[in-house]
Amino acid sequence: MKIQRGFTLIEVSIVLLIIAFTLGSIMIPLGTSLEQKAINDTKQQISEVKAAIINFTIANGRMPCPDTTTGTNRDGLENNPGGICSNPLGSIPHVTLNIPHRQDAWGQPFIYRVTTNFADTIAAGGAGTACGTTNANSSIAMCSAIDGDITVNDYDLSAGAAIPAATQISGIVISTGKPSSTNSITEQDNLGNDTTFTKMGYSDRNSTMPFNDIVVWVSPNELIGHLIQAQILP
Repeated sequence: MKIQRGFTLIEVSIVLLIIAFTLGSIMIPLGTSLEQKAINDTKQQISEVKAAIINFTIANGRMPCPDTTTGTNRDGLENNPGGICSNPLGSIPHVTLNIPHRQDAWGQPFIYRVTTNFADTIAAGGAGTACGTTNANSSIAMCSAIDGDITVNDYDLSAGAAIPAATQISGIVISTGKPSSTNSITEQDNLGNDTTFTKMGYSDRNSTMPFNDIVVWVSPNELIGHLIQAQILP
């Protein structure tokens, strides 16, 4: 009579260990690949958001105000009662801009801040009276290049200090990246209700200064250049 021999507990354990190592070697690169795809997708989205803001400015003679509604009440429309931004900080007014980019690849709403005098409805007589010129078609004038109130800092790890990367900015858009339970001091700068923001190169959670925000801004000179090209300025 032939006796059939089964697997021993040790043999089963070895097989399971081999399978676990194999799956682990597959899943780690897959996770890295998926995160890189999310980063690339968000960079593309945020670039298109910036282009939409510039196109809106050309068409309307002013920048869009943020959508300041929150949670389930967020409607994607700019909030500018009486022609004045109700709050310079909010989310992207994606419905007003006619774009689909309500949130980044991780499902987080884009942060949007604007210098209000670039976004307020065009005053009677137009912009530029302080320059000695007026333009009835724009709230932005040739002399508006120094009117932005937003500062972007680059954090120098070796010096342990923030260094100005751009000043007097007219608008900024931020993706806060992959959600985490904690934020580094540089990421916290991008969550405050002030006019100072930080940009750095991407670094993961194991870094001494993790940073996964994606930051893009619009400068007054960019807007003025586009308005000149569209023959709205000077």
